[in-house]
Amino acid sequence: MTDRSSDLAAPCGLYCGICRENVLTEVCHGCGCECGECAALAHGDACAVYRCCVEERGLRNCAECADFPCTRLIQFCHDPVWRTHLPVLENLRRIQRVGVEAWLDEQEEYWSDQVRRERWLLLASECEAKYRGIYG
Repeated sequence: MTDRSSDLAAPCGLYCGICRENVLTEVCHGCGCECGECAALAHGDACAVYRCCVEERGLRNCAECADFPCTRLIQFCHDPVWRTHLPVLENLRRIQRVGVEAWLDEQEEYWSDQVRRERWLLLASECEAKYRGIYG
C-alpha cells in the first residue's frame, strides 16, 4: 500500500486523485479532506450525493449504504454533461469487493499512465466547458 490519504476516495465513487482541481491546480486534497483550507468543503456543500452519504447517513462512501445504488447516485453517474461520472457505480462495486485502500492502490497504478491521465483531464475540461455553456 502506498502512503496517501483515503481522502482521495470520494463518497460517490470518483477517484479524487484524477480530479482537475487536484491534479492541475492542487486547490483540493480530495472529497474526504476536512482541512478547511482546500476546495473539499465547497464541493461537499454543493454535492447532493456527498450530503446524503456523509452528512445525512454518516457513511464513508455510497458502497456502504443499504440503498446502493439509489436513484440519486444512478442519475449522478449518467449525467449527460459530466461524463466523468460514468465509472462511479463500478468503482463503488469494486470498493465493496476489495476495500477502499486496495481500490486506491489500483487507482493510483491505473492513473500513473500519463497518456491516460491527459485523456481524462481533456474529457473533464470538455465536461466543464459544456456545463459553463449551459449554466454559465
